[in-house]
Amino acid sequence: MRAMLLGAGGMLGHDLAATVPATVTLFPYTKAELDITDEKALAATIATVKPDVVINAAAYTAVDRAETERDLAFRVNAEAVGALGRIARSNGARVIHFSTDYVFDGEAIDPYTEESPTNPVNMYGASKLAGENALRQSEADSLIIRTQWLFGVHGKSFPRTMWERAKASLQTKVVRDQTGRPTYAEDLAEAVWTLAQRGARGVLHVANDGNATWFELANHIFTRLDRSTLLSSCLTVEYPTAARRPRYSVLATTQLEQDMRGALPAWRAAVDRFLRSVT
Repeated sequence: MRAMLLGAGGMLGHDLAATVPATVTLFPYTKAELDITDEKALAATIATVKPDVVINAAAYTAVDRAETERDLAFRVNAEAVGALGRIARSNGARVIHFSTDYVFDGEAIDPYTEESPTNPVNMYGASKLAGENALRQSEADSLIIRTQWLFGVHGKSFPRTMWERAKASLQTKVVRDQTGRPTYAEDLAEAVWTLAQRGARGVLHVANDGNATWFELANHIFTRLDRSTLLSSCLTVEYPTAARRPRYSVLATTQLEQDMRGALPAWRAAVDRFLRSVT
């Protein structure tokens, strides 16, 4: 299989490149090498590479800034994705694209399935949902993977920030009333390659096993570094941000577990592997 990777310099892109199976010939491109918003360059590259699958790990991910940078967020997360779909379709390539739990409003009391109604509460989520719709409207052969609370060894993430604060012995306050599923980029990348080789299509939720609040995630890290006394909790209303966050955005992974014949590793074990990599 010939695979083309966009966003190869990012957190997920790095791990996708690092975990590529021996049976896959990978053509990775960083943003500097190929910007997804450059439609002409994108079309020319796909026509030259002739990939079987294009994996799009390029995205605008600044959740709070998206409230004031709406045009940029939609250009990267929606318009460019629609163009990618049209180009891929005309070249007979399949697209694997990443979306987010932020397409949901967080008002549910049970995990969101792939068929749950979407209703984003911030501009970032709205731009990602628009990207999903644009890819569908392109009629490209595609797989949309929704994931959440992503962290990895490369790039910025909440677990890395918590590790840095704990290591520096800094007093830290974290919200306890937002719930999701922490997801390790390495585990996600390995699942993506399995799904790619199996020809998975449609929409699929992929996340590490188990739920957590941001406070529980932070506490796991502070405890591992024997700094738990430095950590305290608060409510979302006590920690205002530019963008609203879903209160409960847990993704159901029942379909993934059926397709993969098992769940991804538990998030606590994944965080422990992350900590061993950064210390």
